[in-house]
Amino acid sequence: MNTTTNEALLKKIDEAPLLMSKEAAKKKLRKPRSIYGDQILFMLAITVIATCFYGMRVVTVCACSVLACILTDMVGCFLSKKEYGVKDLSTIAYGMALALMLPASVEYYVVIIGAVLAITVKHIFGGKDNYIFNPAAVAIAFLIICYPTQVLMYPQLDAHPEIFGDAGTLVSGIESSFIKNGAMPSLTPLEILMGRFPGPMGTTHILVLIVSGICLICRRSVSLSATVGGIAVMGVLSYLTSSVEPAMDAVIFRFISGFVLFGFIFLASDPQTLPFTNGGRVLYGIALGVITVIFRNSANIEGIFVFSLLIVNALSLYLDKLAFVIGVQTKQLLRYLRHNLGSFERMTKDAKQGKTPELSDTQEIMIEPVNYNMPPIDNKVTKVKRHKKSVMENISDKISDSVKKKKASAKSAGENEKEKEAQHGSGKTDEAGKDTEK
Repeated sequence: MNTTTNEALLKKIDEAPLLMSKEAAKKKLRKPRSIYGDQILFMLAITVIATCFYGMRVVTVCACSVLACILTDMVGCFLSKKEYGVKDLSTIAYGMALALMLPASVEYYVVIIGAVLAITVKHIFGGKDNYIFNPAAVAIAFLIICYPTQVLMYPQLDAHPEIFGDAGTLVSGIESSFIKNGAMPSLTPLEILMGRFPGPMGTTHILVLIVSGICLICRRSVSLSATVGGIAVMGVLSYLTSSVEPAMDAVIFRFISGFVLFGFIFLASDPQTLPFTNGGRVLYGIALGVITVIFRNSANIEGIFVFSLLIVNALSLYLDKLAFVIGVQTKQLLRYLRHNLGSFERMTKDAKQGKTPELSDTQEIMIEPVNYNMPPIDNKVTKVKRHKKSVMENISDKISDSVKKKKASAKSAGENEKEKEAQHGSGKTDEAGKDTEK
């Protein structure tokens, strides 16, 4: 019984991705093109606000990133002998996300390297609907490791770097100062909401990011379960594991520094890397929040969110299967508790009140049938099929019977002759005796 149940469960787990895709089709989820279109629209709004802070160099960096992504995508489609999808807006979305996570002072060759790497990763895994890592996250992680000075140093507030000139004096972000000094810079709530602190072009505008996230969730362009679950888990763990007093400062710092809010909205909710089911997306957000907090507490590295995101992207399909197993086991446990919990207490209470169980109440005395591998009894007379002999067997039997008969007849004839001879000999002796008497 248990073996068959386990085999059925394993079969369902193997078929989980197909079932999930059918479930997603029934729910009439939005198409990826519409989701990327909404994300591009809100990233354009963030670009306009960033332009007010850092000048027209923001526009040129974004344009350089998007153009490099489009050209790389065309080359990748040509080399893989695929038709370039003009309606595929994911390339533009990745280019804008990559640019907004960079400082306004970044060199253009660094932007081009990141854009080429992002789209190359997309084509290495087979192109659209096949890659498992978010391309923009891969590019930012690579640039942080290879070009930390270009990526993690930012221009001062209200300093408008020249489009093709000197970027001016660069300063470190609040994430770096917190790692070095162990304390959060003194900022008012209004400065935090308005993004009045150095950082990447598009990740410091906290109020705009919050409004964008709410609008995208309402538009179903951002996963509610993954985003809210990840932010909630990250906030709780940051509060519990904080080494700063008050602990709420550590929570606020972890959300406004690095790429956390921007990453949850525009990177973690990528429809190409999200799990299919709501349960898988909840586990996806929880895993992302837990891994980010663990890395932040154990490693003094800036931009740790993108590294956590890449790890969770690799676990996306397995989180779907894990959510499926948890759902099945939970249903079985609830069914067991519903049928068995409180049986003893109910019987004790009825016995004290003098009540006897009715004939229909057989829950406590139910005995499962046991199969002893016995044949069923149907009270029918069945005929026994005898073995039919072949023609050669019948002939050999007749020959052996005739031989036996001949031997028996010859034996009986011999015995009759012996009896006659004996009788004839006794007759002669009687006649001789009579003659002698005479």
